[in-house]
Amino acid sequence: MIKILTSGDSHGYGLFGIVEGFPAHFKVNIERIDRALFSRQHVYGRGQRMKLESDHIQILSGLWEGETTGAPLTFFIKNRSTTPPNGKSTAPRPGHADFAGMIKYDFEDARITTERSSSRRTAMDVAIGEFFRQALEELGVKIWAYTQSIGKIESKAESVQELSSQVHPLLCLDNEAEKMMMSEIDEASENGYTLGGKVKALAQGLPVGLGTFNSYENRLTSLIAESLFDIPSVKGVVYGDIDKTYKLNGIQAMDEIGIDGQRKTNHAGGIEGGMSNGEKVEITLFVKPVPTQRKGLKTVDLKSCEAVQTSYVRSDTCVVGAVSIIAQAKLSTVIFKEMMNEFGGSTFQEMKERVENYRVSRKWGIFREKK
Repeated sequence: MIKILTSGDSHGYGLFGIVEGFPAHFKVNIERIDRALFSRQHVYGRGQRMKLESDHIQILSGLWEGETTGAPLTFFIKNRSTTPPNGKSTAPRPGHADFAGMIKYDFEDARITTERSSSRRTAMDVAIGEFFRQALEELGVKIWAYTQSIGKIESKAESVQELSSQVHPLLCLDNEAEKMMMSEIDEASENGYTLGGKVKALAQGLPVGLGTFNSYENRLTSLIAESLFDIPSVKGVVYGDIDKTYKLNGIQAMDEIGIDGQRKTNHAGGIEGGMSNGEKVEITLFVKPVPTQRKGLKTVDLKSCEAVQTSYVRSDTCVVGAVSIIAQAKLSTVIFKEMMNEFGGSTFQEMKERVENYRVSRKWGIFREKK
């Protein structure tokens, strides 16, 4: 069983992560993890904070000559910016964890809640998720995500592989739509407001049967949604194309199974009854605009009880592209944890063999042979 614990603050010493239960003898590509961290910071729409940080992952334990040992892995990302940009604040910002955090934990300073609730913590999610994504690829599972829309600009192009932020600044395959999205972001930045959008996350090559129908908390849909909703600004997680199929009748909306085991449609998004069905897992994430606005929003000072406007803290104009990077990492983490639960193994090679044997033994046509 994989256990994960992360800690660290936005402006503290750094971010920490411990991964327990990962099998031995997996070769880690540190440079690839750093590339994912770079993409998270440098997609179009990010703010001034990204210029202050240059994230680099260190794995401080659990490796021997670049390979996992089976011992707990300790991940670390050092913060360069260790000082919050503003002084003490008693005025909670709408859309943040400030208000509820101040009331619940009896804090007089909104910054205390901000330090852990900040999206800065997702850097560690990306590092750990990219580590798992490497492992999944060796198990025949490919995971990626891309920007589908920003504001009112929608892309119809579907990416079949990971996009580079150096080629596609917003991780959108449609070049014309991407240019329009960038223009929208520029306009928003000039006028002091932020933008949201949609991200599509996909997983291909999952063995049939990940997850379960036995209990609600272990359904694959529940596990994935729980992880993706942990991403700041994500307000909706949708499987398949329910935004279209809810208008259809039941016959039209089902993914009928052919005699060869193939399906002509994938309305369910690769998950039926809480389990993967062998089709591509397709998920749409709805991302709200970042709540920090340069112009300020109406709030109340909890100390003076007077109506005030929020002060501006350095922030992003649009994080949709960054959510694409975070989403593929979070999805990778969930899928690998379930693969480990299903197949186990003290060494990575042992796990790999079990996955391959399962694919062969559950291959379409086995049931006809048994007859």
